[in-house]
Amino acid sequence: MSSQPDVSFRALSLLSKERGVYGLRNGDYERYRRHCSNKLHRLRQVSGLTCGKGKTYKKPVEITKDTVKDVKQLQLLLFSAERALAHSHGFKALTTKSEAPPNARKDQISWLRRALKYSTSLYDIARALSEESPASIDQRTLAELTIYHLGIRAELSFERSAWEAALTDMATRRKLLSTLAEAARDSYDQALAIEFIDAYDPLIRFSAYKLGHKESHDIEGVVKDVDDDMMEEALPGIGKLVEGLRGETNVAEMEKGRKELENVTFAGEKVELRSAEIVGVMLKVQEALGKVQGKAEAGKGRGMRGWDRVLAVLGEAEGIARKLLEDHESSGGASSLRSAKTSQSLSVAHQYIVYLLLSNRIKRDLLLADNLQSTSSVLPEDPTSFKVVGGKVKLEEAVKHLAAVIKLYDTVLQSMAQLRNLAIVEERDGVRTMAEGLEAYFHASRCYNLARLHCIHPAPSFASAVQLLERASRLAAQARSSLFELSIPLEEEIISLQQAEVDSRSRQIDQLSLAAKRALFAERLPKPVFFDTAFNYIDLPMDDLLVLAGKQSAPVPAPATAAPVQAVVNVAEKIIPAAGDAVKTAASAVKGRTTREATPAVEDESAEGGQKKGWLGGWFGRK
Repeated sequence: MSSQPDVSFRALSLLSKERGVYGLRNGDYERYRRHCSNKLHRLRQVSGLTCGKGKTYKKPVEITKDTVKDVKQLQLLLFSAERALAHSHGFKALTTKSEAPPNARKDQISWLRRALKYSTSLYDIARALSEESPASIDQRTLAELTIYHLGIRAELSFERSAWEAALTDMATRRKLLSTLAEAARDSYDQALAIEFIDAYDPLIRFSAYKLGHKESHDIEGVVKDVDDDMMEEALPGIGKLVEGLRGETNVAEMEKGRKELENVTFAGEKVELRSAEIVGVMLKVQEALGKVQGKAEAGKGRGMRGWDRVLAVLGEAEGIARKLLEDHESSGGASSLRSAKTSQSLSVAHQYIVYLLLSNRIKRDLLLADNLQSTSSVLPEDPTSFKVVGGKVKLEEAVKHLAAVIKLYDTVLQSMAQLRNLAIVEERDGVRTMAEGLEAYFHASRCYNLARLHCIHPAPSFASAVQLLERASRLAAQARSSLFELSIPLEEEIISLQQAEVDSRSRQIDQLSLAAKRALFAERLPKPVFFDTAFNYIDLPMDDLLVLAGKQSAPVPAPATAAPVQAVVNVAEKIIPAAGDAVKTAASAVKGRTTREATPAVEDESAEGGQKKGWLGGWFGRK
């Protein structure tokens, strides 16, 4: 068997990726079963183990240790077991429903037995290859296939209520996984082993409860009760396999040179990252953040490319964590105690990644704002000077610079609002106080820059600037109180903000406010044209207005003695002619009562009018 090809592969990593991508994680067994069928079809075509194309059935070559020539033949057995396992889990999900078919339980056990048959064949072939030709398959592959076989066998024993056999198999499986976690090359492999350990913890706890263990919730204690002899009886050669795995991976040296994820803590509490996918992407985040921090310490940290890389990797990590959390919740995994803890750890990990994403986005935006303000040569160095040198072009450029800075502060405030709403921030006083103080400081800076824009604008609005600066002054005082005057110790500071910086911002706000008020009161606005319209048509009593204004003395009134005499004369002059007219009118009225005036004839009126009478009452011939 010296010519036997190498058939080693990473079985657990392959299963984790396939299950996560094709729906098994959130309980979509039908989708995963279809995927396994398609996968088997492709593997049969590639390996040449098809049933023939003609009408007659051609039995494919049976896979044994002698016929194995390619790793895809081992994967064929692996995914055959996976398809049968997906069938079994689908029928198990049906048994919990009221409209479940009567034979669902029987079909579940039947498919689970078929999955055990495939996994046993896979394990036997791998063990035989390892004994005859150790170069053809490594100890890690054998250990992972053994773990898979023990998992299916333990699940079948669990469904048959064989609690002792199930507990022994799960303890043996857990020992192999713990060895893999110790021998992991990086944090991804370590988290992958922990992920498979967590999958069977509820079954261990329930089996221990059924066997009468007093502390069935203590999984570590339950597993320690299963000694090496019981494991050797359940799986002959387990001790040799563990020793071979430790020798092949050099556990002692691997622990020294392992690429580990640094301990993740938030506000003094450890954040558990138990998912291999999250750990894998967090390693990338750690590497990207390390590069940015290294450049910052070397004085080259003002470039945006490194920050874009950090935000891209953090966005990927947030998407993975959110998907894992949604899949875990949709699968109903929070029903058990262990799954509830897993759900809580996933939720905390997702919120921590979101916190990292928002905090690094804030740092990037603040760095951009500082770059804009430091590299702008058109803005006056003195903020209280509202005149931009260079004409209209320079003024427009200065307005654009300030508008860009204000837009960046808008983005910072939006990120701060999202950060404050995170549960891990609201539940911790030190983090919440820090977030409130920084948000007030950033808001004050935004109001300050917006007020400055109002002052240098071609159409300045000093009144709006004064209002904004009053608000900025209150916000700066709030930031000083939250960050430096409260007795609560601050935790997880996004940026290192000193009290001198807040005091400097307050002085800038006060100086700009004083200059804006002076400009507001010194401003002389021309009257609009329509205000002069009334003066073109109405003569105002200017003498009376001048008297009321106190700019002219009031005219001296005439003597009081002459006024009554003149008034009597004026009244008499008006009354006498009016009385004569009244007498004449009365005489005419009396005469009209005694003699009636004759009504003139129509002919006379027409004659007097000088018009001819036409046909039909004069309608024709009218002019």
